[in-house]
Amino acid sequence: MQLGVIVILTPDLDEARRFYRDVLGLGLRREAANPLIFDLGGAELHVFSCADPAPAAYRHGATAATVCAFEVASIEAEMERMQARGFVFLHAKPAENAFSGVRYAAFQAPGGNVHELIERRPA
Repeated sequence: MQLGVIVILTPDLDEARRFYRDVLGLGLRREAANPLIFDLGGAELHVFSCADPAPAAYRHGATAATVCAFEVASIEAEMERMQARGFVFLHAKPAENAFSGVRYAAFQAPGGNVHELIERRPA
């Protein structure tokens, strides 16, 4: 078994298109009224329209949820670039998971979805 598709629901597809294409830099493979399909280098990200945003009571790490993590070469550089575009991170600075060998920082994406940037540390 391998990962094939990640599905994200959001109430504003125009905002999602701008975010996933223009901010994260994902290639937009196909577009219809519903969904948008982005390239994840062997897998796909399908973004569908929905009626309501994610619950405002979400607490990262405490509330059950699926979080997409996007790997970057330099987490600090990417955080700085995204903050300059108005994105607010849930972590003021990258946190570290020593077990998995990654540094990470969570942020809220369109529709209230939470994603993370991750940077792998050399073994």
